[in-house]
Amino acid sequence: MSRHDYKFRPDPKWEAGFFVPPAPVPMPKPLNEWSRMDVFDSILAMSRNPINATTKASMTEEDVMSDAMGQTVVVVTSPEAVRHIFIENAANYGMHPVRQSILKPALKDGLIAAEGEVWRKARRALSPIFTPRHIGEFPEPMQRVTEAMVPDVFPDGEIIGADEAFLKLAYGVLSETLFSGEIDNNLDDALKDIATFMNVLGKPDPLDLIEAPKWLPRLTKLGGRKAIARMRAQVTEVSDRRRHRIDAGKDVPKDFLTLLLTTKTDDGERLSGDQVEDQIMTFIGAGHETTSRALTWLTYLLSQDTKTRSRFEAEIDDLDMTQPTKNWINHIPFAMACFNESMRLYAPAPLISRIALGEDKIDEKTIPKDATTFINLWSLHRHSAHWEKPNSFDPERFMGDRAKTIGRFDFLPFGVGHRVCIGQKFALQEAAVMMAVVFKAVRLNWVDEEDHPWPLMRITTRPEKSLRMQVERR
Repeated sequence: MSRHDYKFRPDPKWEAGFFVPPAPVPMPKPLNEWSRMDVFDSILAMSRNPINATTKASMTEEDVMSDAMGQTVVVVTSPEAVRHIFIENAANYGMHPVRQSILKPALKDGLIAAEGEVWRKARRALSPIFTPRHIGEFPEPMQRVTEAMVPDVFPDGEIIGADEAFLKLAYGVLSETLFSGEIDNNLDDALKDIATFMNVLGKPDPLDLIEAPKWLPRLTKLGGRKAIARMRAQVTEVSDRRRHRIDAGKDVPKDFLTLLLTTKTDDGERLSGDQVEDQIMTFIGAGHETTSRALTWLTYLLSQDTKTRSRFEAEIDDLDMTQPTKNWINHIPFAMACFNESMRLYAPAPLISRIALGEDKIDEKTIPKDATTFINLWSLHRHSAHWEKPNSFDPERFMGDRAKTIGRFDFLPFGVGHRVCIGQKFALQEAAVMMAVVFKAVRLNWVDEEDHPWPLMRITTRPEKSLRMQVERR
């Protein structure tokens, strides 16, 4: 498994007219042949960058089941297994302890981390917030904030970090749609706290990976406590002010916070302060980085494939922006195909993990109790059995008849089953609005010709180093 056994960081290339971005070469050694040192190396790789621990078998074979050091690991890739584990027999598969040890301390009982009846009650309470009627109210403020921020975030002629620019833009949009801009804090300070928050969420501590006792301190998490506390204090403050205005019968903005504060649980009660705080922290964690990271990777891909970029820009230029903003998404099919292809190659949230609560059987294979089962979207979205030219940037695969051939369980950027992302329609609307406004105004050109971005998996897939682009006013 040594990184010296094969070229770990290949250069970008073109194959049959398609751009192939650089990506880790999968590890060739099967799990059941690993030594103790291989397992140790893998734990370190998972802690530093889980993409580096992807195996060749998970990208070429269906449903790889292996035993390593007494632990059964099932990498789920076939449609039948995905359907069985995540839909038909989902009750037998709980949240994985490693996943929960990472998410629970920061998100508590937010929708992503909650389990059992707590999750079911929260999901039922929140579902009405994400109906088309409510989602349709947010594109206009998304447009307004994006247009206002573009000149500052994308200054003409400057070399910027595209990843940082899209994070700022996404935070502005999220702040407006969540709180109508009522959080009073410095943008740069807020982004630093969010970056720390996302690092805490996304980087597993080695002690978590070996499921060490909870009383052992996770040293990698200590630095995030103050940032998380500041974020929660801000959320609590603005929530309390809004709740008092609602109770007093005053006019309040029609944003996510108001919807959360006025929604009812099955018992007819409003969400408690802690419940609102947990869900807002979850929306920040799930909704801020995911869209911005996908747009960052899209910007890089378009900067390399200028023919595709020209078609993308022509469609954006032809968009009638005087029509209702919520309709834009229906008039930029190629741009949305490019966005989907970006999410395929760089899945924003790439790991979906479970643990078998009891013994199960799939295609005559027995999955023992306590087996780790997971979908690695990095592998699934680049699996040779599911995708033609799996490593190439080819947005056309999401257009017309070709799009109809994509299997239901082949492309899962928002998850699968009863825990599928509740905010996926919001995220797609946000992406459509941000693409239309930003790329009608500017073009981002690649400047680091010899230093292409390397994917780093935290809770999202981000560039390992800042993605430097030069802004060109269009």
